[in-house]
Parts: sequence; structure tokens; C-alpha cells
Amino acid sequence: MNIPVILRTMSRCLLLAVSLIVVSPVARSQAWDAVGFFKYNIENVTVVPGAPGTWTVKAIFSVTKGDTDETWDIQNALPFRSQGAGLTLDIGWDPTELTNTGSANPLLSPIVTTALGTGAALPLQVRNLQTTGATRCASDVECPGVASLVNRFWVARAVTPVTFMRAVKTGRVALEGKPVCNGIPGYACPAAAPPPAPPYLNVPVPSAVASFAFTATESLAAIIPDPRRQIVDINKCRQCHDGNQHGDTVVPRLSLHGNNRTENLGLCVVCHNANQTDVPYRYLTSGTSADPRISGPEVPIDFKVMVHSIHAGGFRETPYVVVGFNSSVNDFSDVRFPRALRDCTSCHIDVNGKGTFELPLGPTVLGTTVKTQSVYQVPLSTPTAASYRSISVNPFDDVKISPTAAVCSSCHDKSEVKSHMIRTGGASFATTQLAIGTTVNERCASCHGPGKDRDLRKVHEIRGGSSGTDDQHDD
Repeated sequence: MNIPVILRTMSRCLLLAVSLIVVSPVARSQAWDAVGFFKYNIENVTVVPGAPGTWTVKAIFSVTKGDTDETWDIQNALPFRSQGAGLTLDIGWDPTELTNTGSANPLLSPIVTTALGTGAALPLQVRNLQTTGATRCASDVECPGVASLVNRFWVARAVTPVTFMRAVKTGRVALEGKPVCNGIPGYACPAAAPPPAPPYLNVPVPSAVASFAFTATESLAAIIPDPRRQIVDINKCRQCHDGNQHGDTVVPRLSLHGNNRTENLGLCVVCHNANQTDVPYRYLTSGTSADPRISGPEVPIDFKVMVHSIHAGGFRETPYVVVGFNSSVNDFSDVRFPRALRDCTSCHIDVNGKGTFELPLGPTVLGTTVKTQSVYQVPLSTPTAASYRSISVNPFDDVKISPTAAVCSSCHDKSEVKSHMIRTGGASFATTQLAIGTTVNERCASCHGPGKDRDLRKVHEIRGGSSGTDDQHDD
């Protein structure tokens, strides 16, 4: 074949590849260009104490048309009432790391159920705000502290936080979910992907969060500045998670869980906290055609462990496999970080040579739960009864990894390295939170702390740094 023919053939192949990318269902499942028509706002949070240890938390929210003052009527507008749309409000709590202890029940008794979806440390969730979940604001008394009552809505729930390690003083509310691309004035929504995609594209609107204080007396304005430490800069995440090609991989933008949770790490840690595992969607698969990994040991989804484990998918010795919604099996072994994996500043805040990745970790950082003491199948006494699942929501008897070891072993998971963490570093891979800081005392910083012989900056060959700017998160 001569050179012109080869070039024409290559051109046809390139055009075919491009056309496949353009019409791919994945590429056309979201309408990112329509995001600018929506903005989620938590306008106020009020707190009213009730019975001892119980508060009624009310969140007042709106969805504005971009950065304007004009609001969407979420109970009537097509983007929120069409197939696939949904809005949810989450309420979580704990003093430094969100654990939501008591969200399932304040007695911390096991949740016995046949249904999937119950977690050990999930927040309280109010779904379907666009239909029956929220109430339209009707007066300033009902919705104090907002500039206007037009298309403002509120949700109120009684919560009884249970103290885990430290007294609960603060909480967090989060507004998440998605409209769909239908009925946006002045915007022509692109066509959805071929079946089985829904008829409307999702609009992945960034989620909104607000911290609040539990107060001894009624507070009509309980929102406070975020009391939690800032670790990661979302703008650094966006440098890779931009939907573009990086090396051999197209790195998707951070819109997850069906585009309901988008580009707000402060929301991620409400669920992906230190006491949470993937137990909600695990069950025994014996005698079924389901993936046998579903009935394997539960896996931590603590943000500080999960994110490192995913990014180090190609580096880890043991695959990081999480069972997710609908008992989907998510194996991250093929993930390849598109930058130098050892450079912590790719994600972490690093200001004037002081980085949030450095040791020691703060004294309030919790260990990571690897076993909640849940049981996937419990036969009842009557022979005709179905088999139930018993989900433990009591974090005091959780089996945990001490916090520094939890983070470092997310990448460095070889057995000899873990042995070093235990022997030399004082770490534990099977302890309780009550033991951490008492009988279990990590001393990793004595060698790996700033200025030490095995300083993380030295062993990771970190030379530069930059400051964080916007929407950071705690872990």
C-alpha cells in the first residue's frame, strides 16, 4: 500500500474513533454545559433543642438560576419534575470527623432487615425534595433569615446525635441531587444517549454544604464557619478530573452516584467517614450466580483510605474492591494515577513548605473501620421466615486500623511494610477506637515527620508546593 492510501486509511480510522467518542453513552449521559443554569444554596439552618440530647434541625434552601437572584420552583419546573430528577438533603454530625453516630437509632442497636442499603454510619437523609420531601416557605416565622420567600423550601428533622469519643457540638447539612436537561428556557438540551439511557440528560450541579452548631437554646441562625481542617483543594482535583485525556485515560469529572453528588468534597466525607464500610450492599452469594466477592469481608470507604486506595490502584499489591449501589462490584485495580503517585501535593494543600499530608496526624483523627461486626445473613427462629441481615451501627466495637497506618497502607499495602508499621511505628490493623491513643500509640512521625531522617518529603521526593484556594475537605 502506498503512502497516500495509508494516510487516507489512518484518517478514516481517526474519524471513526472520534465519532465513537462523541456518540458514546458515557460521553453523552451528562449535560455539563447546562450546569450554569443551576446553583444549590443552603440559605439558613435553625436549631431548636427538644428532649435532652435531641434537636430539631431545619434547613432552608433554594435553587437559583445560576448566579442570579431568580429561583427555580423545584416542585413544578420541568428540570426537577421530569424522569430521572431528584434532590436530597443530608444531615450529619460529629465534632471533628463526621460519623453520624446515632443516625440509625440512638440506642445503637443492630438494624435487622432484609433490604440492602443500611449503613453503619450514614447521615440522616431526606429524599424527593422536589415532590413530597420539602415544604414551601410561607412566612418569615417559618423560614427566618432568608432574603425572599419566593421558591424557598425547608426540611426539618429531629436528630439525636450519640457521642462517639467526643461530645457532639456541630453538624453539617448538604444539598445534593440533579435536575435533568428538560425545559431550560433559552437552552437547547442535547439528545440523550441511545437506550437504555433515560430520555433526559443529567445536569450534574455542584452540591452545597453548610456547617451548623447544636445550641443549648433556640438558634434561628445556626450556620457557622466550617470547623473542620482543610486537607485537599478541589481545584487540584479538577486539574485531572476534567473529562479530558490524561496519558492513556480519560479522567472523568467528579460527579458520582448517578450525578447526584458533584464536585463538593465537603459532601463526600459526610458518608465516606471513618466508621463507614461498604457493608450496606453486601450479602451472602452462596448458591447464587452473583459475583462471589459481594459476600467477602467488608471494605472501608473512609475518604482518607478510599481516595488513596483508588489512585494507587496500579501500585497496590491487593486490589481495592468496593461493593456499591445495587451490589455492584467496583474493582479499581486498573486505575493509573496520571501524575507522579508519590507527589502528595498533587491533591493536598501545601503552603510555604507545610503540607496537610505531613505527620503527625491531628489527635482527633479517627481510626478507619474495617469490620463493623455486621452479619450478612441471620436465619430467624421460624423456619418459614426469610434470612435477614444484621447491620451493626455501634462504632465502639468496630475493628479499626490506627489512623496513620490506615492512610499509609492505602498505597503501601505489602505485608512487610505493614509489619514495619506495627513493629517500628506502633500501629495496629486490628484495634478499637478506645485503644487508639491509649494502648495503641503510633510513633510514625518520629522517623517520617518533618525534618526527620525519613521525612515524607524526602522519601516521596516532594520539592514543590502550592496553596489551596477553594472548597476543600476534611478527612
